[in-house]
Amino acid sequence: MKSIIAHLILLVISTYTIYAQKNIFLEIAPVFQNANLQINVNYTGWDGKTFKLDHFDYYLSELQITHDGGQITVIDSVFIVEPQNHTLLVGNYPINQIEKLNFMIGVPKPLNTQNGADAIDISLYPENHPQSFQTPSMYWGWQVGYMHMIIGGYADDNGDGNLEAYFELHNLGNNNQQLVEIMNIVQTNSAPDQIDVYLNCHVDRWINNIPLSTVGILHDQVGVNVTILNNVVTESVFTQLSTAQLFSDITETKAYFVNHTDQIEFIWHSISNLDKILVIDMNGKIISSINTQESSGSFMTSSIPSAVYTVSMLDNLENVIGHFRVIH
Repeated sequence: MKSIIAHLILLVISTYTIYAQKNIFLEIAPVFQNANLQINVNYTGWDGKTFKLDHFDYYLSELQITHDGGQITVIDSVFIVEPQNHTLLVGNYPINQIEKLNFMIGVPKPLNTQNGADAIDISLYPENHPQSFQTPSMYWGWQVGYMHMIIGGYADDNGDGNLEAYFELHNLGNNNQQLVEIMNIVQTNSAPDQIDVYLNCHVDRWINNIPLSTVGILHDQVGVNVTILNNVVTESVFTQLSTAQLFSDITETKAYFVNHTDQIEFIWHSISNLDKILVIDMNGKIISSINTQESSGSFMTSSIPSAVYTVSMLDNLENVIGHFRVIH
């Protein structure tokens, strides 16, 4: 009888392990030469010319997660990724071990233009939907469709130290979507019901061989606009470090939260170089913040709705020194 009970307990535990639902987060940090990308900060391009970005946004879609011995979970969503909004809540799924990720950069053909089988007018999307109106715009029109990736800023075109040349590449085309595959995923088991996957988006690789100082303004689906989209694959823009699971910016012993009825209380200990804490919703909107140089402390948000939030801790140069997710 004891043996039967033991086997039943083991079966229950195994079944729970296999089918336990987990919140899956995909974080894609924009980096330039392996350091966090900063908007409106000067960089040196591949041609030796100085430039800075004022926007950099792209669509990610058709995400497929291979997990648990070759099972495939397809995510039927389109995401928009921005420099300050690059944490994606993929969803809640019975996944234990992620093995591989496949995704598309761009809006897939069925949703992209008026010829798409599932396309609808942009004005019919809810305001907070990724395919609704964006600032800057990521939509060229009903016939041509969405801009899969946009990037713009200022460059020094004559070497005088002034960034006077405005550039803007808004890249579209219903055959210019790019497919990405990342093998041997290293996941971070952040909680019993949460998996985080940390990726890097190498912006310096994405703009390799693109003459930002002289390109001007190009909204198109040919020429340089194709080259920059092709760079996604040829330059290995999306990668994951083999030590990704070790990058726990802030452990629960240094920072944690307490849920109250309509507020969240944050407590932190021994955080060096802290200057600011931001609470950001899944649309990238800052819903609460505090400026503080205290290495230990706490603060309470204003009244906020139940949702998923990202807490980012920044130093005085706006570098992210720690972050974690909160489900309120």
